[in-house]
Amino acid sequence: MTGTSIMYFFLKLYKVQQSPRMPFLLIIQVILIALLVAMSCVGPAVAASSKQEVQSMTLAEAVTLALRHSRIVESAYLDRLLERFDLKTAQDKFSPDFSLFSSASQGNTEGESSYSTEVGGEAVLKVPTGGEFSLTWSQPVHTSENDQWVGNFGNDLVLSFTQPLLKGGGVKVNRADQVLAEYEERNNVLQLKKSLIDTITQVVYAYRRLLLARRGLEINRLSFQRANELLERNQILIEEGRKAKVDIIEHEASVANQELRFMISQNDVETKKLDLLKLLDIDRHTLIEPIESIDVEPVKLELATLLQLVFTNRPEYRQALVTLNMAQTNLLLAKNKQLWQLDLETQYNMTDSSGYTVSTLEDKSSGAGDYSLTVKLKIPFGEESTERELLQAKVVWRQAKIALQELKENIEISVQNTHRDIGMKWKQVELSQKAQELSRKQLDVELEKFKSNKSSNFQVVTYQDRLIDAEHDENSKKISYLNALTELDMYLGTTLEHWGIDLENARKVELP
Repeated sequence: MTGTSIMYFFLKLYKVQQSPRMPFLLIIQVILIALLVAMSCVGPAVAASSKQEVQSMTLAEAVTLALRHSRIVESAYLDRLLERFDLKTAQDKFSPDFSLFSSASQGNTEGESSYSTEVGGEAVLKVPTGGEFSLTWSQPVHTSENDQWVGNFGNDLVLSFTQPLLKGGGVKVNRADQVLAEYEERNNVLQLKKSLIDTITQVVYAYRRLLLARRGLEINRLSFQRANELLERNQILIEEGRKAKVDIIEHEASVANQELRFMISQNDVETKKLDLLKLLDIDRHTLIEPIESIDVEPVKLELATLLQLVFTNRPEYRQALVTLNMAQTNLLLAKNKQLWQLDLETQYNMTDSSGYTVSTLEDKSSGAGDYSLTVKLKIPFGEESTERELLQAKVVWRQAKIALQELKENIEISVQNTHRDIGMKWKQVELSQKAQELSRKQLDVELEKFKSNKSSNFQVVTYQDRLIDAEHDENSKKISYLNALTELDMYLGTTLEHWGIDLENARKVELP
């Protein structure tokens, strides 16, 4: 709107104020509109100078952009890099470990110095029973005796095995670390799924809020246009002497109200657009236009099917099950720690480590085939820390069981409420559609009466306002119904399936 239009507003305001029947509130409304128009002059000028192309966007495209650009989603997938590594580390518990070592020593005894150098290595293999095989190799390299290098690399190769018989023994106890790691991985995957579901749901809601605001803007624009057309017809009738001048006041007030609504709708669209752009993590100056239609169809939902889906897919419920299983595993470990320490240790020398120096050729044999067998028993007394650990494990397990049962009951109630609420929202959609159709017919009839001087300005304005409210209410009820279905998807944990999203391949992240 140009400066000339603003001047026209103030002239109109001046004329209106001359009327003794002009209510004070209508004067205030006209003043507010004039101020809003003046403040909005800068905005359209800037928009007109911008050559940005409007980007049409469907709801599916908005979801795709969110998964591609969202920092929250990126952070969740970065966490997965560490989580996968932790799982791999736990799974490698029973893989062999290798190490090499060397040593150099120097000493002085009764004025005579001595030194030696040795190299060696060790291989360790843990087995699921809790036992541990160890193969140790050591080789002297240089000795101070006659300052000679060792000529024959005869070495010590010792095989040892240790097996806990009580505390620390057993397949379940020793695989507990791997089991806990697998449970933790399930929790991590479920948490990632929950993050994606929350992000998608927020984007869907934001997109529909923008869509509703755009439809509201269009309704208010058409209403403003109709009000102006009616005002022009009334001005013609007044000029022809068929209506009194005072009758136009109501129409001018109606035009002022419709323009105010239109300008408020414009601001609401901009606000909703920025909210969506923030979730998409793209340029805030991007001009987007939602192109989805607000069409709804009744969805048949079976309560028994919904209950089956929610207990199969809902991340929170699956996490509660995993938490209970982890508590049971920790309780097993805590009970095992209460046992006595009874270990069986064996050692066998596999080689005859006879060595010869270059100068003396002296045989130094340690004897191949030497072995030992040892049983060690350790009985703890007064270790309150392990007793408290057992008590804590029992408490945590019991709490996890209670939490799971409570969550299950709450989910059943919530699903029943959601199922009933969706049916109620569909009834509201049908009633709002009927109300909108009747309001439009009423206005059409009233306009025909008005043309024949069988209706008043007040009646026409009243029916116009009713139609506007009915159109807004219809769109609002449709969006509310669609959001209820989206909320049901989120609650059931089926959002990713609904949008055809593969959890592990939704986004790839790489580190520099």
